[in-house]
Amino acid sequence: MDIGVFDFTPAWAKKDAGVSIGKIRNESNERPERKALKKSFDRSNDRKARRDVSQRREFTPPLDADVKVLPDTKALGTIIRKLQNDSHAYKLKDLAYFFLDNPSSILLKVMPKDETVFFQCKACSFASTSRDEVVAHVVSSHINDYYDVKEVETEPPSGNFNSVARCSISGILLGPPNIHDFNSVIKEVLAVRFPNMSEEEYRSKIEIVRDEALINEWRAQATKKTLYFSKSEGGSAAGITREQAEGEIKRNFAPSLVQRQKNLMITADKALSSPVKSLAKAVRIAIDRERRAPQSMCYALHGAFHHRKFNFFRVNDSRGQEFVSRTEYKVFDSKHAIEELRKIADFIEQNPCSMKNEIVTDSDSEKQLNWLVSTGHVVAFSNGAFSAVEKFPKYGPQWRRKTGKSLKPAKDAAPAEAENPAPEAGQADAENNAIGNIKDESSTELA
Repeated sequence: MDIGVFDFTPAWAKKDAGVSIGKIRNESNERPERKALKKSFDRSNDRKARRDVSQRREFTPPLDADVKVLPDTKALGTIIRKLQNDSHAYKLKDLAYFFLDNPSSILLKVMPKDETVFFQCKACSFASTSRDEVVAHVVSSHINDYYDVKEVETEPPSGNFNSVARCSISGILLGPPNIHDFNSVIKEVLAVRFPNMSEEEYRSKIEIVRDEALINEWRAQATKKTLYFSKSEGGSAAGITREQAEGEIKRNFAPSLVQRQKNLMITADKALSSPVKSLAKAVRIAIDRERRAPQSMCYALHGAFHHRKFNFFRVNDSRGQEFVSRTEYKVFDSKHAIEELRKIADFIEQNPCSMKNEIVTDSDSEKQLNWLVSTGHVVAFSNGAFSAVEKFPKYGPQWRRKTGKSLKPAKDAAPAEAENPAPEAGQADAENNAIGNIKDESSTELA
């Protein structure tokens, strides 16, 4: 027997391991999840490569300027008139946030640190660093201040037309491209309907249509023409086209309406909508910073209220919140007062931050409470709480937790307590409502 015919080599050793020196692993041997991940990564790179660089959002640095946040004069006058007719005490910081929550009530003083110069429209405070932009704004936004716009009947256009131009955005018919005032029609439509679009971009949206029905429709529309009549000349003014009116505004009115200035005074709503993106960004940063800590606004309001002889005080201690009121406070002399007034004043002194329903028992006591408030013998906070007059009047829910009593008899106090289980929560709501009422009334008056 030939022992060589017997092969004792293990079966696993007879198979090709598929790996040799210098041999690269076939991609087909990769695990399926790795292949899927690699394929996804490749697609992601393809999308990034196909992305149009022009569509990327460019970073605009804020304008290098000092921006001072102040209350707008008109809005401030409205608030002062409201407070002069109100005996309540308001948090100075809450009044500051009234302005900060309304961009049209914020006046900004922008002082560039570089050589930036602004041009501003005197009529509406629109501002830009380009004089041409402000002039274009005057022409487009204030043309109705100087001209009356009327539609007049004219003769239908004569001639043979085999096509008509149509706006693909609005669908209006512009007329045949070969009429003499075709360019004027485009400029008028652009100024009235699409003021933020360039003429080149708008012309790319115009399509030429060869349709007899549309041509006849345009003929019927062309019998009416929009003309502009100067308001300064009265009824004797002759009608002119919009292009002619814009030319007159540029020559006669724009030079006096556009002013050049180094430091810009502008309301926040106008600044945020300015075509100067760096200005809008600097303003947004300044307002956000002021909202976190309204020091500049509070300082300006303090000066304005002090000039109007308003009174200021802090609650609880020398570091407490600052309040403002038109009422001049003085300590109540209970020794020389009638019994009814003394009873109410003593209760408020012993139970600071009491609510009205805890003090008033009938119509007579309500009148007496109102008299104490109007004469400055009791502090009436905007959240509906009442405290005694002292150097630092007591304010806050912590005082209610210490007392929480009622001037009403026991049989009347129980239902009141059931209706108001958490008076300290109601105080915050009442305070917000008081500030909200001032905001609503002031917004209505400003409008």
